[in-house]
Amino acid sequence: MLFDQLKKWRRWLLWLAALGLLLGWSLTWALDAPQRPVLAEREQIRSAAVHIKGTACGQFSEGSGFVAETGLVLTNAHVVAGVEEITVTGPNGEAVVGELVGFDAGRDIAAISVSGLDVSPIVLAPMVAAEADLGDAATVDRDDGLEFVPFTVKRRIWAKGRDFYGEEAENRRVLEVRSLLAAGDSGAALVNVDGQVWGMVFAVARGGRDQGYALDVVEIAEFL
Repeated sequence: MLFDQLKKWRRWLLWLAALGLLLGWSLTWALDAPQRPVLAEREQIRSAAVHIKGTACGQFSEGSGFVAETGLVLTNAHVVAGVEEITVTGPNGEAVVGELVGFDAGRDIAAISVSGLDVSPIVLAPMVAAEADLGDAATVDRDDGLEFVPFTVKRRIWAKGRDFYGEEAENRRVLEVRSLLAAGDSGAALVNVDGQVWGMVFAVARGGRDQGYALDVVEIAEFL
């Protein structure tokens, strides 16, 4: 009799342990949502993301970028400011010299004309991002190549301040995102699950390990 009761209690304990593990896994999955990759859009960005580098005033500068139109790459203005020879490297490792054809220090966005790269444009999203929206930032490192950094939108704000020249800049629409972005990811496209651009990374928060800022798609469209 006692043995049967012990077996019964043992079954109950096993069921409770399994339930606890399942609940723990579900909670971890939910809390870690911003760091999960969003796989649906990756094929669209894979042939559009590029790496950009050059030298300005004796200092090496690099960042990411993306092809917005055939033969036209977008990145941050601070990535190419003062760079005499802009090198753009495509997803297959092929590199060409690009020509700066557009520059907006206030918005911190620049356009580079390229030819000879096996790349395809990625479209801008027709709708702006909203709080809690998920996606991937497509960063391109000179050593590791194309990487996808998951992000979630914290809020969409108007930002006013100074540009990287220290001049007062006009208000611009900005996305504040939670993501493990790092220095050198400037110019990366924020891509939604439909493979469309929501914004362009331009900064990470000082002391904020998981917070970054991106230029809103509306600002990118107006620049174009």
